Amino acid sequence: MILPTVLALLAAFTFAANNATLRRGVVDGTLSQAMVVTLLLGTVLVWIAVLAAGGTSQLQALPLRSTLLFSAAGLLHFGFGRYCNYRATRAMGTVLVGPVQQTSVLITLVLAIVLLGERLTAMHIVGIVLIMAAPMLAARAHAPASFRPFKPAPDAEPAKSGAKPTAGGFQPKLGEGYLFATLSALAYGSSPILVRQAMVEGSGMAGGLAGAAVAYTAATAGVVALVICQGGLGRSLTMSRPTLGWYSVAGVTAVASQIFVYMALAIAPASVVIPIQRTSLVMRVWFARVLNPELESFDGPVLLATVVSLIGAVALAADPGWFGMK
Repeated sequence: MILPTVLALLAAFTFAANNATLRRGVVDGTLSQAMVVTLLLGTVLVWIAVLAAGGTSQLQALPLRSTLLFSAAGLLHFGFGRYCNYRATRAMGTVLVGPVQQTSVLITLVLAIVLLGERLTAMHIVGIVLIMAAPMLAARAHAPASFRPFKPAPDAEPAKSGAKPTAGGFQPKLGEGYLFATLSALAYGSSPILVRQAMVEGSGMAGGLAGAAVAYTAATAGVVALVICQGGLGRSLTMSRPTLGWYSVAGVTAVASQIFVYMALAIAPASVVIPIQRTSLVMRVWFARVLNPELESFDGPVLLATVVSLIGAVALAADPGWFGMK
């Protein structure tokens, strides 16, 4: 299980980088710009990867059922889930979004047990409890009763709806953020099951790459068609150079993360790959500290929630035999 573990960790690292760079982009850019740029760039890169790996034969051999399932996974994950993630990130920052999105691990596990026949263990139950507790710990950092004295930035707007500005003046929009973070968790937690069901037996990592290409293409076609129908494609491709730069880096790191995930899912169970990939929760705090210290919340309860959630994910991924638990 060493190779899928390494692939999942690489996916976690690149996904964390994606969250931080996207956070910088949405400061001045729009969500439609983020979606169009990251999807178009991602589709080009994933097809280059498929061609470089000689995966065209895998694409030609894909049965119709697998093609439809990969397309559905792409629309769900790269389309709906990514939009919700970007909107939640813009509303309350990637650090606050993290513990909520970690519930996607629980969704993946439940669906894997119900649909794929994977089993529930005592360690899984421990992980479920910790992951469910983490968002509540994060929420305490911005509850009215937990306010601490702070000095807002001179141009900061007054706090609204109980949201607490950070030291740099950033004011999280908790209602919008938690709603869309939850929706993204539902999408991110469900899509791996579709991917696992779409995988052709014996296709290996090349098959995973082929599936990622189909998924990205379906999501890009859907999003671009929607933007065109709304008459906003020109606006979505017109932005400042810094914004384009941040979105481009976000697009590259996003597709790298998904390539690693699809390759790992081709050779290992979803209940192992996804929890390991979710260690990106801690990595995104590191990236946020470096790139976006004034745009994130680093309150004690939020960081504690990050650690608790990570422990829960590890519990879900761990072999119960390691701890003598069955």
